[in-house]
Amino acid sequence: MTRSPTATKTLSSDSQSSDSRHAKARRISRRHAIALIGGAVAAPAVIRDLKAAEVTLRLHHMLPPVSTAHKTMFQPWAEKVMKESGGRIDVQIFPAMSLGGKPPELLDQLKGGGADFVWALPHYQPGRYPVLETWTLPFLITNSTQTSQSIHEYMNTVGAKEFAFCKPIAWWAQSPGLFMTKGKKIEKMEDLKGLRIRGGNQIITEAISMMGANGVFFPVTEVAQNLSKGVADGVALPYEIVPAFKLHELANCFAEVAKGGRNFYTVPMVFAMNLQKYEKLPDDLRKVIDANSGAAMARKFGADFDAGDAFGRSLCEKAGATFTTISVAEAKRWRDTVAPLTAQWIDTLNKKGFDGKMLVETADRLVDKYAKMA
Repeated sequence: MTRSPTATKTLSSDSQSSDSRHAKARRISRRHAIALIGGAVAAPAVIRDLKAAEVTLRLHHMLPPVSTAHKTMFQPWAEKVMKESGGRIDVQIFPAMSLGGKPPELLDQLKGGGADFVWALPHYQPGRYPVLETWTLPFLITNSTQTSQSIHEYMNTVGAKEFAFCKPIAWWAQSPGLFMTKGKKIEKMEDLKGLRIRGGNQIITEAISMMGANGVFFPVTEVAQNLSKGVADGVALPYEIVPAFKLHELANCFAEVAKGGRNFYTVPMVFAMNLQKYEKLPDDLRKVIDANSGAAMARKFGADFDAGDAFGRSLCEKAGATFTTISVAEAKRWRDTVAPLTAQWIDTLNKKGFDGKMLVETADRLVDKYAKMA
């Protein structure tokens, strides 16, 4: 799809555009955004301040505007930044990869300046960010609110060097992944035998296979298509993603770990800004970005995902879905079965020059720390 040059242009802090020219650019951006999403929303992604902005920044992400991430996280965040800057920062949101490329390329786009902010899932490039990728191991999540704080602390301590190329706004955890299947209830490990199940990352795909299913992987953007065509019998995903891809219409059995047990998996996420663009901002505008970054933002984004989970589950309920409970004892059995993956990952980290045991144990400790604080 051809992009409007005006919609994607980034204005430097010393650009001197007239009010009428900026207003015209906003109108083009509005028409372009509505066209991109096929009329899914009838308003621009972000409410612009009437005064011409000094800096226009583009926020690029992979999900459609109906997603929890877009509606309850990035849109309010952008509006807050714009308001607190007195209209001097204009944040334009481009959902559904509308600036081009594929989800695994988002961090590269950030590095290259193709986007000024991105929401990325770094594990889409396996092995490239190994310290953060530790969080893709099975059974390192309670809920998103708690575990997001765990990941944020982890990445600001033992993992800080890995993302020195950008300005992280927040780290957080996807809400817990669970099994969503078509016509097959999952209550114990044996129920997975022979099913083709999409895993959330390379490690989880291996874990699914170790538990008896045929683990397959494809990007989340291909989930609806592959379920509808029978390429997969089910997926391991959080409820939060249900409305974005109408999974309540494609799956009818949902397996949940009982309260008190750790959930199957999460994936770590980062919302980050191009470092050079951040450093070029005037001091007072950098303070606006800083005020909307950090641990409190990680907690908020985690809570937003948990709220999205509740909404996604409610859609499944209304669709007449079947819910099964994985007991704490059965979940532990699953965890014991896939434990060799953790040992393998420690070895992988060691070979890359890291202290693998320390990194894994730190992640495990932080999950417990924030669970106890809840």
